[in-house]
Amino acid sequence: MLRSARMTRALIVGLVASFVMTATTLIPPAATATPSSSLRRYPYLTDLVLHSVTVNWATTTSITSGSVAYGRSGDESCTAHTVAAHRTAITVGTTAEYQWKASIPGLKRNTSYCYRILGNGSDLLGSDPSPVFRSQLPAGSTVSYRFAVIGDWGWQDTSELNTDQANVLSELASSGARFAVSTGDIAYQSGSQTNYGDLVQTGPTTSTVFGPNYWTVAGASIPMFNVLGNHGLNSTALTNWPENRATKSSGGRYRMETYCCTNGTRSASYPSAWYAFDAGAARFYILDAAWANSNVGTADLYKNDFDNHWTPSSDEYEWLFEDLAAHPGGIKFAFFHFPLHSANSTEASDTYLNGDGHLEELLADNGVDIVFNGHAHTYARSAPAGMPVNYVTGGGGAHLEPATVCGPPIEAALGWSYSSSTHGSSCGSLPRPDTIDRVFHFLLVTVKGSTVTVAPTDELGRTFDVQTYTFS
Repeated sequence: MLRSARMTRALIVGLVASFVMTATTLIPPAATATPSSSLRRYPYLTDLVLHSVTVNWATTTSITSGSVAYGRSGDESCTAHTVAAHRTAITVGTTAEYQWKASIPGLKRNTSYCYRILGNGSDLLGSDPSPVFRSQLPAGSTVSYRFAVIGDWGWQDTSELNTDQANVLSELASSGARFAVSTGDIAYQSGSQTNYGDLVQTGPTTSTVFGPNYWTVAGASIPMFNVLGNHGLNSTALTNWPENRATKSSGGRYRMETYCCTNGTRSASYPSAWYAFDAGAARFYILDAAWANSNVGTADLYKNDFDNHWTPSSDEYEWLFEDLAAHPGGIKFAFFHFPLHSANSTEASDTYLNGDGHLEELLADNGVDIVFNGHAHTYARSAPAGMPVNYVTGGGGAHLEPATVCGPPIEAALGWSYSSSTHGSSCGSLPRPDTIDRVFHFLLVTVKGSTVTVAPTDELGRTFDVQTYTFS
């Protein structure tokens, strides 16, 4: 059954507080007030599924043992329980560090927890308050919740702070989102450990994610689900964003594999990353639709991605087909990098994935309601006939791109050109932005029963093109 038979648009909230406010905001403060000098990455969360969550952080190599203490917030001490952590040796810049992770099991559903991280028996957070998160909702729960979607960020091309990205992440941190999902391309330009960085090292393309004003601000309380992009197709993504429980529970894949040698590409080891999880009334599909810039052979990124991931005989396609069939009801969201419908001519629509006979039709025929993509550094909303609603959200912090490819199925888009005299560009129902702070953004999505509201939110907290959908 096509998606158009499942979805009726109950309400279009439209432009809410859009292009009205002109005030500026301050750069968000660093989240690290007085932690241990041995702490190199502030704790951040991943893999919030079922009854568990994973806590991640990094330290100097002087810390040789680690653990997480935790408890139910308000009911227990934040150190009521303890779980051991495991370390991986990494190098950030020229500095050897340990990346730590600890999976907290046995969490009560939809319950607030606080925690501390320990190294060599000492509290690494010092006098900082205990971070608090909320455990995942059980499948089928009617409790309403919010999650955030952000794409194409982790950018600092000079030694100066990327204030636009810092502001976006500060707004996301205070948005009330229970968790976040990326649409790919985190940590420019290559997704290296130096690009990801830490709390101490600075400079061009250094500490673009784990610097004190970036994911540090949000990550201690808002778990992230990772999507691969064409930047950073290496093992670093799997190390920094472990999603083991989500992968295992859905029969997905999250590991390095050899890809050889489609369309004249050279043999290379790339991560394969696809999995699914439930959150209340919705099922989330995290998909791998990306290919490395440096290995195109005789084709291009889109063709190589299709031939390796999305032919009907490919492993990922077969897994997705089977999981969709096994979960016929409820709301469904899909997240992947290459865009089905782009308003940008450089990072164009992926014709190997969109339309009849391709991934887009597979998603439509199996009840996926909304697809979220990145790659194009713009905002775009599309409503192709008989297909899922499609959002492109690539304005998380990387250099923006213009939105000049307008017309159906694109209903609204925003972009920015650094070289043109007019700078701002738009499509459809949105006016042309007059300042760059109206284009950097994330999406705040509210799930309330069968109703889903998508509220694009710019770096100053202003919402625009807010849409509410009711799915049968």
